[in-house]
Amino acid sequence: MNKIGLICEGGGTKAAYTCGVLSCFLDENIEFPYTAGISAGAEVLLAFVAKQRDRLRITGVDAACDPAAIGIQPLMKERGLFGINHVMNFIEDKAPLDYETFKQSKTELDVGLYNIDENRVEYFGKEAFEPVEQKLIIAACSLFILNRPVRFHDHLYMDAGLVDMIPIEQSIRKGMDKHVFISTKEENYIRKPAGAYQIHLARLMYPGNKTIRENLRMRHINYAKQWRRVQELEKQGKALVLRPSADFGVTRYTHDEKLLGKWYDLGYEDTQKRLSVIKDFMKSV
Repeated sequence: MNKIGLICEGGGTKAAYTCGVLSCFLDENIEFPYTAGISAGAEVLLAFVAKQRDRLRITGVDAACDPAAIGIQPLMKERGLFGINHVMNFIEDKAPLDYETFKQSKTELDVGLYNIDENRVEYFGKEAFEPVEQKLIIAACSLFILNRPVRFHDHLYMDAGLVDMIPIEQSIRKGMDKHVFISTKEENYIRKPAGAYQIHLARLMYPGNKTIRENLRMRHINYAKQWRRVQELEKQGKALVLRPSADFGVTRYTHDEKLLGKWYDLGYEDTQKRLSVIKDFMKSV
């Protein structure tokens, strides 16, 4: 197998598109030696590595549409606007992770976390995943400002998307020669600078941590740099980008079941249409 990395960005409930892409990969027996995910991109890769197609649909659509996933209920129970623990329990109840298949898979998985204590991004492999509490994935999906950070491996962590939104450099560090990038963003998407209210909230939540505020201010710049890196590799024939072919108005907070179902289906259909391109890319040296 060629050394090809599969990398998935986050995007909140927009990750339903990624789930559609990964479902098509499973149906077509398309495998990768290495995967890396950020935030929701890490969560959906659990199901892909474990080869659980049903879990992909439940993760991307059903769990995202649960009314208890965001708002007052998680604020009361989890002290955050996004109920990551509730969502994880929902997924596990509907489609428990096949941990043995996940653990024994030859596919590596790296999950990005932001270490708040040391202000740096760290990546953890499958060996750090614990199937009962699943703190690794909960920390990866603990969204900046919307959630409280999670204690894991003696440090406080949250979503690595504060700095690493596209884990392309991690795939390169792991020795991958080529990279397939599943983006949840439509063509011509440009990340906007953080709003003043976000900077203010960061100051309130992390009063002694100026680095977090600086990372937040630089986030749109870092995202553009990471995209340019992908585009450079794409021009060299070393990267293939899969992204939505249409704009359905889906945002990272969309929880309409019908709309997310269409978004998931679009991911599957877009991938089907490009199967020959994908397979040729993966076969070529």
